[in-house]
Amino acid sequence: MDEFTKQLGDRIRNLRLSSGMNQEELAFKSGISAAHLGQIERGLKSPTISTIQKIAKALNVTLPILFSFDLPTINVTSPELNKINSYLSGLSECDIKDISKIIKSIIHIKNS
Repeated sequence: MDEFTKQLGDRIRNLRLSSGMNQEELAFKSGISAAHLGQIERGLKSPTISTIQKIAKALNVTLPILFSFDLPTINVTSPELNKINSYLSGLSECDIKDISKIIKSIIHIKNS
């Protein structure tokens, strides 16, 4: 197993767990078998691009987030946070940075 495949599998597992899904749920939402997902998460199988896209969609994350191995995984189980995440899906990195600045400003004002 190569390091990239292992990192991708670990990232998928961490995102799945933080979203509160078990392997069977994510596999079903992704249209793959639970056994195949387990092999991907353990780094034993390299998923196809199509499978990666399906897994990202089922996890409600963008591909850049899925491949951001160095980013911490946060627990996003709140329906409102999931809704916000879906709003951000498909936006450019520049747009996301602008929105992040706006959110920081709102939080700063709220905490003042």
